[in-house]
Amino acid sequence: MAYNTIDLIDKAIDMAQRRKEIYIQIANDNSENKGMNIVVNTLIKGLEKNIDCYNRLKKYIEQNEEVLEEIDFLIYDKILFLVNQFKKRLMNPKISDIKSLLKFSVNLENEIYALFIDIQGRLVVKEEDAKTNTYRLLSNVIKEKEEYIKNLEAFAKRQG
Repeated sequence: MAYNTIDLIDKAIDMAQRRKEIYIQIANDNSENKGMNIVVNTLIKGLEKNIDCYNRLKKYIEQNEEVLEEIDFLIYDKILFLVNQFKKRLMNPKISDIKSLLKFSVNLENEIYALFIDIQGRLVVKEEDAKTNTYRLLSNVIKEKEEYIKNLEAFAKRQG
């Protein structure tokens, strides 16, 4: 079985879905705190935008198969290991205030950003690997993540 860019996108979607579940649990744990629920809903909407972006990218690749490239099994295996290690660390935190929630969210998104950069780096074995469609598509995902983090940090600063 050959692995490709769509497999990486599916991993990104899976991680976003897991974060969404964490936020839903935080909202449930703080159901009486209306402010917390508003912030959680805002975070969930941001994740849904990320998921929509990933799904659009996936659809584009499926419709333009010429951009679809195989990923070497050994490289994909290392990437899968990194993603699975990261997912094991994703646990529901005990958060009861907005400031802690936003700090948790910013830190989590920065960790995911670092993971994406690590994955991108592992895709490059030789110089021409940085010119592949997979590398370029992952660069776009990383740019989206940068923008999302920038907006999240600005939102956190406005909240106090």
